[in-house]
This record gives sequence, C-alpha cells and structure tokens, in this order.
Amino acid sequence: MQIDPRRWPGRVVPSTDADVDIAVESLCTRASWPDADRRWVRRTLEPWFKAGWSVDAVLVAIDKRPDGTRQGRPRSRAQVAHEFLRARMMVWTDDGARLARPPLTGMSLGEWFRVNRRNALVNSRRSRAALTSEGERARAESRALAHRRDPVERSREKGRRRVEALDSLLLPGRQPPSFADSWRLVADLIPVQRVCSACGHVRSETPRPAHRVA
Repeated sequence: MQIDPRRWPGRVVPSTDADVDIAVESLCTRASWPDADRRWVRRTLEPWFKAGWSVDAVLVAIDKRPDGTRQGRPRSRAQVAHEFLRARMMVWTDDGARLARPPLTGMSLGEWFRVNRRNALVNSRRSRAALTSEGERARAESRALAHRRDPVERSREKGRRRVEALDSLLLPGRQPPSFADSWRLVADLIPVQRVCSACGHVRSETPRPAHRVA
C-alpha cells in the first residue's frame, strides 16, 4: 500500500526502500525544503533510519541539541539542504562516529497500523448515553437560543431562564423575595462596623496661638 508522504506517520521508523523514499519526501515537505536533493537527503538519513530514528526524531534533532538547547538559526537560502541536515545531525553523534539514541521513541509501520486499528475499534464501540427528557428539553432550548442572532434577545432569554430556575427552588405557596426583603436580610446578617471609641471620640488638643481681636 502506497502512503502519501504528507500522511506518513512521523513516529514510524522506515525499514524498506519504499518506506525510506516516502519518509525522505515527508521530511522535506514538513521542513519546507522543496529545493532539497532527495538523493543526498536519503544518503544522509539512511544510517539514522537504520539506527531506529523516525522523521519526528530527525526534525527534533534539527531544532535542538541532545541537552535540549537550540541548535541555532534556521536554514538560510544560501545553505544546501542536505549539507545543513548533515551539520545538524553531526551534533547527535559521539565523536562523529556512534549515533546517539533518538529523542523520540519510534515504532514499526505494522505496530502503527495495529495501534490505529485498535483505537478505531475502541472509538467505534463507544455509544452516547441517551438523554433524559430534561436533557432533550435543555438541548432543544439551547439550539433555539443559538439560532437567535439578536444578542439582546439572547441575554433576555438567559435572564428569564435563570429567574425560572431560582423560582423553582421556592417552597409551595411562597413568593419570591423582593429587593426590600433582600436588603433587610443583608442588614441582619452583616453587623454595623462600629468605630473605635479611642479613634472616634478622643481629640488631641493642640495649643493654638491666641488671636488678638482688634
């Protein structure tokens, strides 16, 4: 099965020659290297793919060093793509010989297919719980409100629903409290803040010069 390079799984480690070609094209597409020589990019990445590296791991290595710091500025127009790639990947080698472990764990194409098929089966088996009558009514009201374009009307409808919800909490035969009732409740619950007697009644007498009345 042929995979579109734009849809190549980034965590998959290419194993066959066809997979390597698709992975190289995917890397050049994701890196925005339309001018890259695919043959030289493939020669540069073949040992890394054999060492268990994926396209996502290579892109991380291009951007960061093994210690997590940034590699430097992005590729300029004057730099050749595969030479820029080789210089960035050299940072991930020990003494220029042994390749480092990839920063991201890869998987085979078969493992990727199994994981996606399992996820598809799990998601397909999930069924939504049926809404109750109250849930159906609330959904219908929400959809009705969503179709109203007038924000003032939506705000009024929202306020009306809030008042209805609060009124439903009242005991049978009771009337909703008025503004005066609410004010009296607040006055009973919150005590009056008294002023300290030492601060409110004691005055410090300061001598004032006597003014002679002419």
